[in-house]
Amino acid sequence: MKRQSLDPRAASLTAVMIAVVYILTRLVQIPIGAQGFVHLGDAAIYFAAFAFGPWVALVAGGLGTALVDATTGYAQWAVFSLLIHGGQGFVAGLITQRVAGLRGQVMAVISGGLIIIAGYFLAGIVLTGVGQAITGVLPNVLQALSGGVVGIPLFSAVLRAYPPLAQWRAAGRWSE
Repeated sequence: MKRQSLDPRAASLTAVMIAVVYILTRLVQIPIGAQGFVHLGDAAIYFAAFAFGPWVALVAGGLGTALVDATTGYAQWAVFSLLIHGGQGFVAGLITQRVAGLRGQVMAVISGGLIIIAGYFLAGIVLTGVGQAITGVLPNVLQALSGGVVGIPLFSAVLRAYPPLAQWRAAGRWSE
């Protein structure tokens, strides 16, 4: 059996994407009470999914948001954010691997958004109760939409500015 080694470029890229998710999640935070805050980190998670595939998006989305929770007074949400945003990134990356272009990106944002909404609703029930969890649904819908509204054009702009990005994704360099 052939042993696969970790590509240093993929590891470096993943680390950079973790930092980008962390910064965009931490930079703009709109508090929504006990449920946490709305942020722009989802745009970076979608960018990672579109540009580099499910594995980079899983690690960057999960770790980036969990680290923010752990360092901003929302540590009780960190494990949930790791799972929810990691799942969001992984599913979005898988969808855009299978369905190309804007159609795939929109499908990825819708699917990722459903993961965010359902995931934080269930996490909210566990941490704060049903009443508080219900109040977090609308902000999570807005967060999911804002991530797509920013993430899709961001990816398109970066792809126009740096066309080799498409070749990296097509070659599977960052997605395996």
